[in-house]
Amino acid sequence: MLDQKIRDSIRGLASIESCSMEITVIRADGSKEDYGTVGYWHRNPLRRLFHNLKENRHLLFSSLNPFAATLQVNGGRGIVTARLRGTGTEPLNIGWGTGAGTTAAADTALFTEALVNMTVGGTDHTAGTSSQQTTTTTNDTYRVTGTRTATATGTITNAGLFDAVSGGALFMKGDFAGIALANGDAIAFTFNIQYS
Repeated sequence: MLDQKIRDSIRGLASIESCSMEITVIRADGSKEDYGTVGYWHRNPLRRLFHNLKENRHLLFSSLNPFAATLQVNGGRGIVTARLRGTGTEPLNIGWGTGAGTTAAADTALFTEALVNMTVGGTDHTAGTSSQQTTTTTNDTYRVTGTRTATATGTITNAGLFDAVSGGALFMKGDFAGIALANGDAIAFTFNIQYS
C-alpha cells in the first residue's frame, strides 16, 4: 500500500505536460527553410487539437499530415528513472528515419532509421546539446538542439533522441511530412519536453 502511494506521488509530481519538435532545413547553398513546430503533443487533448489547428490550418485540406505526433516514448521513462538514480546516459543523441508511420508511445525505434549517408539499417546518431528551459515554471523543460547533415540524397520522415551515439534506447520520437534532402543539406532540430 505504501509503495503505491509513493508511486502515485512521484507520478503526480513529474508528469509530462507537453512535447514538441521544431525543424529548420539548412540547404547546402546556405539557404534556410524554417518548418517551425512539426510535431506537438500536450497531455490535454483539447490543447493538442487547438495547437494543431492553429499551427497547421493551411495544411488541413492538403495531403500532408498536420497532426504529426512527438512523444516521450515508454522507454524514455526508464532513461529518466536511471538518471534520477545517478546512472544511465543523457538522451541527447539525434537520429533520423526514412520510413512511414505514426509515432506511438510503445515505439522502441525510428521508422526505417538511416545513417547520414541514407543507408538503412545502422545508427550514427549526432550528439546534440541539452539545456534546461523555462516554459511555465523555472527549468521545467528539457531541450536538446543539434544539426544533422546528409552526405547523400534521401527523404526524412521522422527523428528521435537516443541515450547513445550508436544504438541505445529511444527516449523521444516524432514523425512529420517528408523532407527531401540533397547531399550537404542539413536539418537543425529542437526537441522539447516540458514536465509539470
